[in-house]
Amino acid sequence: MDFTLTNEQKSLAAAVREMVGRRQVEPGENGAGPRPHDAELWAAMAETGLLGLPFAEEAGGFGATAIEVFVAAQALGAAGVQTAYADALLAGSLLADAGDDLLEAVVGGEAFVLPAFAEPMRAFAPVPGGVHASEGSDGWTLDGIKGPIPFGEAATHVIASALDGEETVLVLIEAPGIEDGLLAAGAGAGRVLLRGAAADEAVTRAIALASVVLAGQGLGAMESALSMTTEYLKTRKQFGVPLASFQTLTQRAADMYVSLELARSAAMYLAMAVAEGDTDPAIVARSRVVLGRTGRHIGQEAIQLHGGIAMTAEYAVGHLTAMLTAIEHTYGDTRQHLGALAGQVSDYGTVAVLT
Repeated sequence: MDFTLTNEQKSLAAAVREMVGRRQVEPGENGAGPRPHDAELWAAMAETGLLGLPFAEEAGGFGATAIEVFVAAQALGAAGVQTAYADALLAGSLLADAGDDLLEAVVGGEAFVLPAFAEPMRAFAPVPGGVHASEGSDGWTLDGIKGPIPFGEAATHVIASALDGEETVLVLIEAPGIEDGLLAAGAGAGRVLLRGAAADEAVTRAIALASVVLAGQGLGAMESALSMTTEYLKTRKQFGVPLASFQTLTQRAADMYVSLELARSAAMYLAMAVAEGDTDPAIVARSRVVLGRTGRHIGQEAIQLHGGIAMTAEYAVGHLTAMLTAIEHTYGDTRQHLGALAGQVSDYGTVAVLT
């Protein structure tokens, strides 16, 4: 695979950086914790074309590949932007597979559609667990709770996964009325987008695309964290000399760089695999494991090497580390991905290295 970006992809990254620069929110401006949905930034992302990158031109999209999605997400992550970009593209992918007309409104930014896959007190799984859907006179309703749903209070629609008997169904619910990030049982009536094997396959493809976004955002955040750390070591003085004069600190920064380049390879490999139509969950899991470990290493080292200032709400390093932590736990965490890979070990053949 060729990891070299084209001039068009570089121009896309520059356009995203310019767009974010006009709407940049300083660290700590909204306090600690998750940031609310920024409607103006979301409209700017729609105007820039980010919401329609991977979707067909017939739906108002650009027909781009997962590589362009990755490039855009990387620029967002480098700026520390917290949005529902991964969630929105996941939902858009499901709408595209269902051939639903709502996708055009998603691409244009008029509709804010989010997936509702998680369930309280349950580890994440692409298939639903204890929530069932039933059809009534007004449409389909859920008999369980879905959530947490980040930015859910701003959603115009959600796509909830549920069970109808033993089949997976994806239910589109308008005006879901999400409170505290949770979609309550019986909250609104919806219609089924996909069901059965078609739903399962669509979810696999959608999660692979969302994972590309998370990989890009994570890589961008790691780049910024390392850049800030190395600059801090060069300028901050201790005992009359820059911190970069201390060999142990520069060695730790070098270890961060090694982790960053490992993350870059894993992230770009995932993007290129998905761009070629390979959405094998094992490929996603392998990349997510590498990105989870490297993100944790870089975030923790950035805080350690900055010292106390990194713990303040006004400094970006802590926010970048929080973003990396959230990414690691979105659509499954490192431990879950490792478990999934370990469960497939017996499917691989053995290699006799000494013969």
